[in-house]
Amino acid sequence: MSCVHLIAADKELPLRDQQEFRESTVTVPGDEPVTIGFTCGFMVAPHEYYRYAVDELDIEMKPFQYELDLEPCQTDLDHLLAYLRENFSPGEEVELYSLWVGSGAGRVRHYRGRLSEFDLDALGMLTGTQYEPDLTGEFPDGLIRQVCLTVEI
Repeated sequence: MSCVHLIAADKELPLRDQQEFRESTVTVPGDEPVTIGFTCGFMVAPHEYYRYAVDELDIEMKPFQYELDLEPCQTDLDHLLAYLRENFSPGEEVELYSLWVGSGAGRVRHYRGRLSEFDLDALGMLTGTQYEPDLTGEFPDGLIRQVCLTVEI
């Protein structure tokens, strides 16, 4: 089971490369600390790697779909908001998805809001693992596997 984040729109969108290189120091017991570097940050890429698995979910979404890579931090939130402002006009809508593939479809939980309301808490709904009481019994472990945030610009 893997998680993929998507941005879906009614029009083609420009791609964005990852914008940051971060370093982290790791200490293994008994060894000297080691600093490793990795690329992360906001990215919009072609929807290729998980395309087949997402298509198997049979979820109705906007026709132009791209993989979205971002961390739940202020920097990536700022990059996402700037990207949406640059590429959409007021009144247009974009869908942001967090989908678990390889474990069956499940119902998509839909949330809707305006770009002006999109904050770190909203981004956390997309990037974090969602658990909540489920009275329907559809999610017996409480894990919500499919999330869609519709954002009105």
